[in-house]
Amino acid sequence: MSVEGKGAATARDVRARLADMRETVAPVVGGADVAKRLRAFEDGTLYIDSTSGAAFTAWLIDAVLVNGTAVALAVLYGTRSTDPYAGAGAGVLAIALLIVLPLCYGWAYRNGRALGGLLTATRLVRMKDGSRIGLAKAGWAMLIRTLLMPIAFWAALDGLSQVRVSIDDPATQRLRAAGFDRLRP
Repeated sequence: MSVEGKGAATARDVRARLADMRETVAPVVGGADVAKRLRAFEDGTLYIDSTSGAAFTAWLIDAVLVNGTAVALAVLYGTRSTDPYAGAGAGVLAIALLIVLPLCYGWAYRNGRALGGLLTATRLVRMKDGSRIGLAKAGWAMLIRTLLMPIAFWAALDGLSQVRVSIDDPATQRLRAAGFDRLRP
């Protein structure tokens, strides 16, 4: 069997094992609708995927907060400054803040729970093993979420390769508390 064939067989096997487990975990995680979102990280650890609506709402909150602040500060500078080139200065400030603010905001919330995640009960984690994003990647992840997410959001819905995933934190905690930690053979 080729390497591609092995990967496809493994993916089918994982999907089949998840389908078998959904009925068992449904009472624990909050019903069949929540159990349908049962997934496994690359290392086999189980989690409950967030709904598309919750992921979108978390993104929207973070994007409006960060980008709105950047634009508001630039507009404030442009309208209050006595500099004859205040318009150009406001434009440069807006561009700089659209890059710097997401980095700082991400570093402040490196555990994957920015304000959007807190309000929607979701958490952004590594697809590899469900671990925290960490300080080194958090700023970059927030920059991508706030500036490039409209494109990345739809790509993620299409099932393209992901590095990070948004999980339903309370449902995942209930799943693990009931002893369902790993994908069963």
